[in-house]
Amino acid sequence: MIYGEENVKNIKEDYAEIDHIYTRLMLKLSDLRLKLTNERAREYLVQGVCRRLNILTRCIHNIFKIFPVEKTDLLPRDDLTDLAINLHAFFVNISGILDNLGWVFVYENDLFGSRKEGKIPKREVGLFNKKTQIHLKPELNNYLKSEIIETWYTEYSKNYRDALAHRIPLYVPPSALNKEQQEEYMLLKKQLWDFNSSEAISQHDEIRDKLSKLGQACPCFAYSLNEENDPMFLHAQVLVDFVTIKEIIDKFCDYFKQQNL
Repeated sequence: MIYGEENVKNIKEDYAEIDHIYTRLMLKLSDLRLKLTNERAREYLVQGVCRRLNILTRCIHNIFKIFPVEKTDLLPRDDLTDLAINLHAFFVNISGILDNLGWVFVYENDLFGSRKEGKIPKREVGLFNKKTQIHLKPELNNYLKSEIIETWYTEYSKNYRDALAHRIPLYVPPSALNKEQQEEYMLLKKQLWDFNSSEAISQHDEIRDKLSKLGQACPCFAYSLNEENDPMFLHAQVLVDFVTIKEIIDKFCDYFKQQNL
């Protein structure tokens, strides 16, 4: 699983737009802040959504700096760890933005409270929580429930975030192997398994060194090989996720603008 030349070109073009998208979103969120009347709603917008949006942008820049999209040489272990750290922050803050938007809506519409009062308890606040969504008007609710957005959230974003928080953390594999390299990898692994402690340590180190140099950089991420999750292309997917969050924020801001007309 590697990028082709056309993929690299397209990804670089999309990456070049990230800062522009971030700036435009911040201006739109600033405009929404002026329209909000509830102080807690403004807090969740500015200290929640805006702060997390900045973190998402920084995570993308870090990922592209650590692992340039055209790079094929194997990455050092520390770089793989740094990629995982940025992936973890990225997914946690995507989830946080969606919850923060839910809090903005709930506070601004005075909906936070107990179920007995016909309001929304703390654990049921969230833009994709059904107990919050029933209070949204169709122009936003229909968008959130559209097949493409609901699939992105349920099968991908929430799934990967839940794996990160509760099951197996996300990671970038150390290498991508072709068929011949896979065969060599298994042969070297067998030699390690059959390694006798009486043999020279230098032979053991030599085998491990050969293993560490097999293949090329793997531009994908996943969590568990034993669960149903397809590896995702790293650079392309974080850009898609950022644009998806941008679209959700756009729809959310437009929703409030329409309510105030």
